[in-house]
Amino acid sequence: MNTQLSQISRHRKVVTAGVLTAAALLAGAGVASAAGPVTGTGTGSGAHGVPAATVIHFAHGATAASVKGTVGPGEDDRYVFDAKAGQTASFHLARSTSAQTWTLVGPTGPAVHDAHSSRQSDFTYRLPETGRYYVDIVSTRPSSYRLDLSIPATTKPGTKPSTGTKPGNGGGVHGDLPVVAEATKIDFPAGRTSASVTAKVGPQDRAAYTFEAKAGQRARIQLDGSSTGTFALIAPDGTPLHTTKSRNQSDVTVTLPTSGLYRIDVQDAVHSGAQQLTLSIPRR
Repeated sequence: MNTQLSQISRHRKVVTAGVLTAAALLAGAGVASAAGPVTGTGTGSGAHGVPAATVIHFAHGATAASVKGTVGPGEDDRYVFDAKAGQTASFHLARSTSAQTWTLVGPTGPAVHDAHSSRQSDFTYRLPETGRYYVDIVSTRPSSYRLDLSIPATTKPGTKPSTGTKPGNGGGVHGDLPVVAEATKIDFPAGRTSASVTAKVGPQDRAAYTFEAKAGQRARIQLDGSSTGTFALIAPDGTPLHTTKSRNQSDVTVTLPTSGLYRIDVQDAVHSGAQQLTLSIPRR
């Protein structure tokens, strides 16, 4: 059964039910759009590698599109779409099992929807940034899904993009918790290749850190504290390299794809307390 689902996943295709073309959606926004359909591979995330992305294409003159596929343990189906700050994106996920969850990450991270959200079927969010957004779908059991995405063509005059969602309410344009926490830069002491910081996090608190690295370096991230603590690792271009729903949250090593400023977001949706984050980057 798992083999059949994996074969289907590798051959899944995007089903367009109309949405604005990326070029129309981003007219004047200065954001590049993909030119042709791409098929993702469901290769996993974090320590298992960065999955290939399937572009959600928008048919001319429409405001909705659908994608469908299958995903199982160790697989990660990733989709990307481009949008403008202030637009409202509505997601509907029809899934064959409650073991399936998904994450939404903005152009500069962190996740604005993840596996801890109670709204895994329907979620609406006013997009805070112009750029490329990432949707990752995972499951602990073999499963199928259909994801419907709707993005109206224009933003509402005089509205301000949402900056947060309250844990457990599934998001929307309201909420008390900032999505993008103020980040603290991690600097290594002279002659050292690792550093540790202590983050106080909980259902109402997140912590964020940044670090500089070069393409090809390997970063080891260790998180020690509550068993429900999680972290996300975001590349300089906004690509999620590890998300809060990845199974390994305690000790992960990732080969960094590009040079620049990386971001780590730490959270705990269940307990409040201290998490020790250790970052190690051996010299090349």
